[in-house]
Amino acid sequence: ITVKRDLAETAGSVRAAKRKASDGLILGPTRKSARCAAQRGLVAGMQALPDDVLEVIFGRLAGAASPTDYFHGMLTCKRFHRAGLSKQALSRAGEEVLAVRAESWHRGASAFADAAVAAGSTFALFFVGSVKFYCAGDAEQRKTGAALLAKAAVAGSPEAHHSLAIMHFNGSGGKRKDKDPEAGAELCARGNILFGFIPAKRELGHCLQDGFGVEQDAPLGRRLLAEAAKQDAQTPAVDAAVTAATAAAAAVEERLRKRNDINTLHAAVAAAAEVSAAAKTAAEAHLTATPENRFLLDWYGRAGNPLAPGTHACSHPLCGRVETRRHEFRRCSCCGRVRYCSRSCQSMDWRLQHKFACLPLLELYGWVESDAESTETAAVAGGAGGNDAGASSSAASDVAPILPGTYGAAFAAVDAMMD
Repeated sequence: ITVKRDLAETAGSVRAAKRKASDGLILGPTRKSARCAAQRGLVAGMQALPDDVLEVIFGRLAGAASPTDYFHGMLTCKRFHRAGLSKQALSRAGEEVLAVRAESWHRGASAFADAAVAAGSTFALFFVGSVKFYCAGDAEQRKTGAALLAKAAVAGSPEAHHSLAIMHFNGSGGKRKDKDPEAGAELCARGNILFGFIPAKRELGHCLQDGFGVEQDAPLGRRLLAEAAKQDAQTPAVDAAVTAATAAAAAVEERLRKRNDINTLHAAVAAAAEVSAAAKTAAEAHLTATPENRFLLDWYGRAGNPLAPGTHACSHPLCGRVETRRHEFRRCSCCGRVRYCSRSCQSMDWRLQHKFACLPLLELYGWVESDAESTETAAVAGGAGGNDAGASSSAASDVAPILPGTYGAAFAAVDAMMD
């Protein structure tokens, strides 16, 4: 009751100061004086609050405020600093307050994140665990990161379930023999059943289709994949990204068709890469990476930290996971030119960009003759000309280029297969 009365009196004095400023009764720099008085009144009112109330207030801020706003609030006075670093406040730290960029990851930011981990914040456990596992170079840090991810999964983080499943599928942090598809499938099942997490549902559907880590059940796997695709279609950002990527790829493809010079395998690779890059740029305008994925992308991108020799990052543009050993991620079985940490990243990247650059598919659907077909054509021409090398090269160079056609009809069947 006393606190409420003090706050009411403070609010009344602030309103009176504002009225005087508006009526012109305060001489000199009236607006600035009124603003300073209002700020002093609010600070005085907050100072009158008990410590536990301040901790609750900072707990709300930790779940919604940006890092800059939260630290500015903590620097107001010593009591605010203590309340902001209290266990009750940091236990509610969420995505906003921990959305630190990799280039700003210094000792202070790391200490603040560790304090949130010690306070028991579920998101802090997941975020710091991901950073320690994928950004640290030594085995001890990776063990610490895996332990934090396990704690986040126990605390109810669906993202931690999916991340741990990917680690088990790939044997991340260990050797090839450390793969545990059964544990990965179980974690995906938990993420799907308990939280309805779409990537976990999609991963589990692929496991059931292939019999990977679970007993094969193709009908159930197809049903889960259909449900995941339906939920993706209901997400406006994903639907807009796929539409924009397809339109951008079609525009670039039309421009390339008019050039009429894609008659070699090298030219086809360059053209496919150009179409894929346009699709990727258009898709990224509608999608936003999650805080942990953005941190990993910046860590090995803007921050300039190099990958371990012989390792690669996931080819999905918004993933950011990297290999912890050579040949850890699986390659595209069609072209072998891209690597993915999971089937979820593969299927999403196929819809956004890779279907425009997967070279064997481009050959299959008539972009350009393959090397084998060109060799066979040259050999036939050489046999007819009495093993004349000049005739063979002439016949090979006279092969008419097969230009690209419309993408939608060509890849409809493959889209259905990937979904």
